[in-house]
Formats: sequence, C-alpha cells, structure tokens
Amino acid sequence: MSGTHIFQTSIDSKLITVSVMSNKSNLEHAHREIELIYVIKGQLQVKIKGNTYHLDKADFILVNSNDFHSFQSEKDNLFIVFHFNYLELSSLLAQKNLLFTCNSVEQGESPNQELRIIVEELLSVYMQQRHDSEVESLEKTFKLISFLKLHYLKSTNQFEIQSYSTSKGQNDRLLEIIEYMQSNYREPLTLEEVAGLHYISVPYLSKFFKKQTGKTFSQYVNEIRLAHAVNELVNSNKPITRIALDNGFPNLAAFNRVFNENYQLKPVEYRKKMSETVEKETKSTNDISNLETNEALTELRQYLKNTEDKSVQALPQSRSTADNEIIKVGKTDSFVKYWNRLLNIGYAKDLLNSDMQEQINFLQSEIGFTYARFWGLFGDDMLLEDRSGGTIAYNFSNANKLLDFLIKNKLKPFIEMGPKPKIIQKAIGETLVIQTVSSERTLEEWHNLVTAFLLQCIERYGIEEVETWYFELWRPMEELNSNAEEEKDFLAKMKNNQDPRFDRYFKIFSEFKRTAQELVPGAKVGGCGLSMDLEGDKLDLLLEQWKQEEIQPDFLSIYLYPIEIDRDKYRVPIKNLHSTNPHYVLNKLNDVRKSLKKAGFENLELNVTEWNISISNRNYLNDSSFKASYMVKNIVENLNQNHLKMMGYWLSSDIFSDFRDSKNILHGGAGLVTKNGIKKPSFHAFVLLKQLGEILVAKGDNYIVTKKSGDRYQILCFNYKHFNYSYYLHPEGSTGIHEQYDIFENNEPLNLSLEIQGIANGKYRVKELKLNRNHGSVLDEWLKFGAVNDIKSDEVDYFKQICVPYMKVEHSLVENHTIVLRGELQPHEVRLFELNLLFGER
Repeated sequence: MSGTHIFQTSIDSKLITVSVMSNKSNLEHAHREIELIYVIKGQLQVKIKGNTYHLDKADFILVNSNDFHSFQSEKDNLFIVFHFNYLELSSLLAQKNLLFTCNSVEQGESPNQELRIIVEELLSVYMQQRHDSEVESLEKTFKLISFLKLHYLKSTNQFEIQSYSTSKGQNDRLLEIIEYMQSNYREPLTLEEVAGLHYISVPYLSKFFKKQTGKTFSQYVNEIRLAHAVNELVNSNKPITRIALDNGFPNLAAFNRVFNENYQLKPVEYRKKMSETVEKETKSTNDISNLETNEALTELRQYLKNTEDKSVQALPQSRSTADNEIIKVGKTDSFVKYWNRLLNIGYAKDLLNSDMQEQINFLQSEIGFTYARFWGLFGDDMLLEDRSGGTIAYNFSNANKLLDFLIKNKLKPFIEMGPKPKIIQKAIGETLVIQTVSSERTLEEWHNLVTAFLLQCIERYGIEEVETWYFELWRPMEELNSNAEEEKDFLAKMKNNQDPRFDRYFKIFSEFKRTAQELVPGAKVGGCGLSMDLEGDKLDLLLEQWKQEEIQPDFLSIYLYPIEIDRDKYRVPIKNLHSTNPHYVLNKLNDVRKSLKKAGFENLELNVTEWNISISNRNYLNDSSFKASYMVKNIVENLNQNHLKMMGYWLSSDIFSDFRDSKNILHGGAGLVTKNGIKKPSFHAFVLLKQLGEILVAKGDNYIVTKKSGDRYQILCFNYKHFNYSYYLHPEGSTGIHEQYDIFENNEPLNLSLEIQGIANGKYRVKELKLNRNHGSVLDEWLKFGAVNDIKSDEVDYFKQICVPYMKVEHSLVENHTIVLRGELQPHEVRLFELNLLFGER
C-alpha cells in the first residue's frame, strides 16, 4: 500500500514537519521549505535540479529552498520527509541565505553515520506521540539542526553558482538576479523591471541570462511559478484559479498551458488523480487513533525498535574496550606556549586593591605569565587629569603605582587604551554592573594625554622597557555592527570604498599609533578587540578598509566567546545562545585567518585578548571541573594552528566580579581563583599545562605528548564532554548548583591506552596527577561541605588545602623501548603523566 502520515508537536510545528511515506511519488515541484529525505526501507529515486540520485536504505539527501525536485518510488519502500520552515531556520542559524550540501549518495561516511543516529533519535521521540514528549522532541530537533549546520551548511562567503562558468562579477550578478526572481515570482515580473533594477539594458540581460542558464527569462520564471504551484496543487485545497494567480500566472489559461506543456495533462486532471490516490490511502486511517494500524507507521516503529535494541547490545562493548593508540617518538616539532603569555587582570582601578595584588603575585609565581592586560587606565577614577586651573594638568601617581607593581612582578603591561568599561554580566543581555570609564575627550585632548603618559613612562622605566609593551585600542562593537535595516546600505557604501562606520576609529587609531611610533617605535600597537558577531563579509570589509589606511595595526586582537548572537533570531524557543559547535574556537580562528589573508594581512600578528566559555560571571560552570577539560581541550586543539601569538584567558580573579550578590565562597565568577584565593580547576589546568615540554611529540583528540631536554616526557590527557541539547533550552546560569553535571552529552569515562614507542630503555620515574571532580574541584568540595554560605576563615584554609589534584609516583622499568600508559578518565578529567629517565641501560 502507499500512504503519507504527518505528525508534529505543538511547540515546534512552525519549525519542522515530519512525514512518513511509503510507495509515494511526486511531480517536480519547489517550495520555500528545506526538505530532508531519509530512506528507511527499499529504494527511492530523487531528482533535484535535473540530477537523479538513487537512494537505498539509510541513505538521505537534502533539498535546498526553491530547488526543483521530485521523487519516484521503486517497488516497496518506506521513507521520511522532514520539512524545515525556511524563515525560522534562517533566523535560528543566523544566516540570511541557507545552502546545504547533504547527500549520503555522494559524500563519505563521516559524519553521515552520526546524522543517521540523530535522525532516528528524533523519529523515536516523534513516534511516542505523548503529551509530555514535546520538550524531548524539541531537544532532538535542535540537535538535528545544529548537526546540519556544523557539518553541511555552507557559509555565506562559500556561495557560488556551480553550473555556470562565469567570472566572479558575473556570478554575483546572476546570483542576485535569480534570487530576486525566486523571491518575487508571484509578482508580474518583466525583463524590463529586472534589467532596470540591476542597471543593465534589456537586450544585454536577455542575452546574458540565456547564455548563462540555457533558458529564456520567461521560461525560467514560469518554471519557478510552476514548481511552486504544483506544491500547492498537491498539498492544499485552494481553487486552481487562485493557485495560478497566487503563483504569478496572469490567468488560469496561462497556468493550464504551462502545466500541460511540462506534464502532458491539465492541473484539474492531476489534482483529481492525486485526490483519488489520497482518498484510497486514508480510507482505513481516518483519525490519529488509527495510526497504530497503518502498515507504514507500524513498520517504522518496528524498525526503530530493532535499531534501539542493536545499539543497546553494542554499548557495553564500546564502554569496556580501550583502543591501544601507538605513539612513535621520532621526528618532533617545536611549538610556542601561547596560552600563558597573557593574563587578563581586568579593570585598572581594581589592581590598586591589595587583595588583587596579592593574588596576581600568587598567580605569577605559580603559573608565570609574560603580559598583564588591563583597561580603564585613563578612567576618571584613576584621577589622571586636574582641570581645576582652567588648563589640564596630569597626575600619573595611580598609574605609576599600577605599572610599578606589574614590572616588579616581571609582568609587562598590555594596556587597553580605549574607553572599555568595567562590565559584570550574569548572562547574555543580563548585566549586573556597568562602570563608565572616562569622560568624553576631544581628539586633541586624547593626543595630549597619550603623549604625556608615554613620555613619563619613558622617563620612569626607560625606552627599552616601554618598547616591549603592547597597546590595544578598543572600539565599542555596536559602532562596528549594522542592524538589519542598515545592512544593505552599509555593504553598498563599503563596496564603493566609503567608510561610514570605521572612519572615526581609524582616525583615533592612526593618531595614537603615530604618536607611539614617534616616542616608542618598538612598541606594538593594534586593535580593535573584535567580537565574533562581526564576521564574514563585515569582517572582510573592515580589514579591507583598514588595509587601505596609511597607518595599519601591528596586531589584530579578537575576543573569543562561543556565543552565537543575532538580534533578530528570537522567534524560536531557544534560550541559551552558547554555540553547539565543540570546535568553535578553532573554527573561528580559521575563519579570521582566511579573512586576514583575503585582505592582504596574511602575516599580521593575531592575538586572542579574551577567551572563555562564557561572558558570564554568575555561572557555576566556571567553578567546575568541566572548565579544566574545556580549557585544555581548546588549547591543545589550537596548538600550532593559525599562527596565534597569545591567547589571554578571561579572567585572573573572582575579585573582579565581586558584588552585593556574591556573598558565598563561590558565585560563578570567571577567575582562576576565588575571591578568597582558593584555586579552581581552571587554575590547576594552567599548572598542568605549564609542565609540558617545548618539543611536540604527538597530539590526538584526547591527549598531547611533549618532551623536554634529555629523556623527559609529558603526556597530558583529557576527557572533554560537550553540552547536551537540552542545555540550550534554558537561560544561561539557570541550572542549579547541584545539577551542573547533568547538562552534558554523556557521563561515560574515557578508557585511554597510549603505547609510546622509541624511548630509551631504563628505569623511569612516572609521576601521575589527576584533576577531576574528586580531586581539585572547589565546586564539588563545596557541595560535599553542604554548600553553606557562612564560610569561616579556617574553613577557607581547609578548602585551600584540599582543592588540589591527586598525585602519585611510581618507578617503571622500560624494555624494548616501549611503555604503555593506561587509565580510565572520568568525565571532565584532566590527567598528566611525567616520565623522567633515572638511569638508562649501559
């Protein structure tokens, strides 16, 4: 039998529709929705834009918006069709034009197998049809969308018209014309109208369009109209005349003529034929209670049950086995420890606090950083300017106290010079404190202040010292972004070499750098603290404009927080804007490097001046052992990638975010240490990373092996877990303190077995350090303590003593130049092995 059944939940019905089909065929048609076809049983022939694909069991293919397509069933089959609402999906993914490349027939297995699992998880939830399954179905829907975005969605700057051999300029023009036709096919489109909109003559457009597409303008428009009309003819009860007029045909006669030319029958005959088929199919299934008896749904339910049984049987084996990964010590590579070059202290005035100074001193002695970054040096509360006498006099006493302290502790200043305020945020869009930095200054006042400051620094510390400093000029990001209404005009102006947004920043930057070059020519001057919502075309345009300036930066500074924000995307019920991409940091840095190369800044120094999992200072993830594995995973993953000079973890101490609501020992602050000076897992992660050698032996998905001079090896392993998809359905920081470990993809341990070959034989001292929930996690120790809020000073000392990693030492005799290191790493665990040769074979 053949049939179609559609089922959806009330929450996400605007986002996705799921249809179960068997033995179904369809004429060529098109629609705005994005369609994913997944074959459960048998075979299905799918035709998309003239190309035919033969799908077998477990094959899938995605049909992009407005693509002409049809499918033809071959023998007995069963398949699923997912329809995604284009506007909702575009809004959710924060990309105006969506283009996917998702085809299991032509693509390799990875990541196709994982997509199959996600699709079948979603189907299992939909088949339950329970009143309480809506949240679960929404979670699985977001999981599917996120996976499609991560592995199959093309970014805007990857768009190209593959079938036409035109120049880049012609490609852009043809793409714009076709997009306009697809968006306005319901209107009485004419060749004259489109030619006028694109400032070209009618004869040129006619000849150009026919040459590039092989069709006349009117043929192409009628194909678009016909494809959408066919979709409505099958899936709606609208009168045929109304369908014709709604899809751009001038009258019913024109629709009949075009339809008959393409399908050799009239629309009324086709609708009658389809109605008879549907009536026959649904005769025995008149309401939802009868779905259980439907052969297709019963077969789907049995298929999903068999799939689930197989996965359950396979699970114990995958947990208990550990792959023995072989690492051969041979050709090695050097690398730069970029992660501990920069320490973010925060707001300048806070550094005059004795508690803050004590903690910075401690961090420097335990970890050791090269640069200390701070902002607000020219803030009003630093009392630099005396305007009482009618003229401006300068008093750098407070600034000198700050700089003296840093230099005494062997920290070189990395000074953020712009008007960056002190902000304490609870979550995205939820701010606790904004402390205004400084009064408005004219360009002349700014120049005079900077000149006076640099001259007194040279006098106090010597030009050789000041030339080793970094100066970053920040700019508020809202001035670099454009809203939806302004974007088209903004891009048009930038393409015409106009600079409506960047001119003021470039002017201030040039003024400062010119002054710095005259006084301290060796110092590095850069900017502008780009946040990653400024990306793609906007980032390209900014860099291209900067490249045209006479004064250019010595480095580009960016902020990396895995947050994906779009001001207009709140139509879907997603509350948490953290990126679902576990490789966000690496991917963003790859994108930035591509943009730099495109703009002619290929060798420009790149510095991440701030990075963290979140901008929040009220998120207990900051205090958990998850934070350590997150840091180590991203640092190892980005090693020797994208020519990164330094990467400044945000932030040094919880003192920065102390406020009236932070009375507890922990308040979710982003610091490496609590305000009481207790070491967090993030602190211990830096200490373990510090032990790595300067020579890279190997690195994998869960480990890195390094070497120091002599026969000394360091193996750092980690069991990172990314968030599960229910995490994104709740506001950031809303998870209770006792539920911090319930928001991850799984809680499975990692069975690691590393066989290191090629080392010298002899007796080794093997030191092992474990950082996990049981050893070194202040959050877990506080929970064991009762999570009380009235901690006494002696109890703070107790936490300082117990919040440390587990440590043990063994001696191991190495023969055959091989040693095997095994261990079961708990979720979020970081483990370090240090191998030191005591004496070798004689």
